[in-house]
Order: sequence, then C-alpha cells, then structure tokens
Amino acid sequence: MWQEGEYVLGEGCSVEELRYWTGLWLSRESLEHRVPHLASAYRSVGLSVSPYDRDLLFVPIFLSRATSWEINVIKWCRAIFSRASTFDELLELDFEAFGGSFQLRQLKPALEEFKCLLHTLNGDPWVVRQRLLSIRHVGPKLADAYLLFTGLDASAIPIDRHAIRMSRRLGIAERFRIPVKALCMRFRCDECPASRSCLRALLSARFGDAGGWVQTVFYLQDIMYCSRSACSECPLKSLCLEVRKA
Repeated sequence: MWQEGEYVLGEGCSVEELRYWTGLWLSRESLEHRVPHLASAYRSVGLSVSPYDRDLLFVPIFLSRATSWEINVIKWCRAIFSRASTFDELLELDFEAFGGSFQLRQLKPALEEFKCLLHTLNGDPWVVRQRLLSIRHVGPKLADAYLLFTGLDASAIPIDRHAIRMSRRLGIAERFRIPVKALCMRFRCDECPASRSCLRALLSARFGDAGGWVQTVFYLQDIMYCSRSACSECPLKSLCLEVRKA
C-alpha cells in the first residue's frame, strides 16, 4: 500500500481491504464534527482494522495485557506468526517456547475457549462483548479492543492506562471508575447501574462512533508527548490541565 498525492493505492488486496487496512473507512467529516480539536491536531491519523482476521487478531489483543505493545507484543507476534499462519496451526503451538510471561502461559487455554465461541462472534456488538468476557482472563479492555480492531464496533473504547491518563489531563472526566467485568457481563453501557461513573460509558456517550479513533489518539498522545514531558511540542497543550510551562 502506498499514497500518491490524494490517492491511496495497493497491490494484492481489494478496494474494501485497502479501505479497512489504511483507516480510510473512517469518515474524516465525522471526526471533525465529533472531536474537532483532536481531528485537527491528528489530521494524519487513521484507524486500521481488519474484519478478515477475526480469529488471528485475538492473539495480539490477548497478549497486550499489562505489557508494552512495542517492546513485547510485537516481538511475540512476529515469532508466533512466523510459525503459524492459520488458527488451527496456532492451536498446535507451545506458546511458552516464546517466553515465560504469564500472557504467553495463559494464551493456549484462552484460544481453546475462543475457538468454541468463534462462530458466534458476529452481529450485535454487545452480545459479542459479553461472549468474549466469558473467556478466562478476558476483561472489558480486551473485549473492547477486539470489537474495535476487528471492525465490529468503531465506538468501542478499550480503557487502558492511556485513556485514563488523557481523560484526566484533558478534563474529559475527573472522577470515574474503570469497567468492572461482572457488570459488563450483565449489562450494556446504557443499562448499567455504573454508567454514570464508568469511564467506558462516559467516553462512548461523548464520542460515539469516533470513540475507537479517540482512544488511538490518546495512546499516541501519551507515548509521544505526555510520557516524555514534551509539553512545548504538544499539539494539545492548549487543552491540557497539566501542561508544564518551560
């Protein structure tokens, strides 16, 4: 895939695949309407999803718990997918051969439970979310990441440390709780008794279908500027409640 002027071109993929993988499926007009300041600051950022790999995407999403995407998850996935290119081949692997982390140890039994549910993971995103939450070690963040990056629900917002930090820094939410698996398994956000204080519900209500893109921007903003205390370079410093004056 490559860009020539205002056109994005590709070889070996359909127009539909190109749209999803490049992030062009997401309407810029919608982003500019919903989140004008973020859309202006992050004009070049899209959101790559893949409805064609709903089985394989479970692996990097599951491995992303409580670890660095850049340092560990990418390394593990390169090793794993150099040995397996189909879901059935994944099930034959000994994941502990790739490292001793708890994420790798727990991946095999989680994949086996996921396989039993795979044929049901379509349709209503809330039903899919609750089915995913029935898998051991899968919490709301992973379930929402699966909905988002498989293209099932653009409004799904995985509540990770970046979403928490940026919500506070930008004054989007001051007092909140993170999603609770037991409640998420029973209720949709708009029905949940914790919806008025749950960060996932608050962000989803505010950003709608732009929610997944906003979470991606939160991730980029946190690692590129906030974690480096690069306030003078920050494109969102005029909105930040914690900006440090040089």
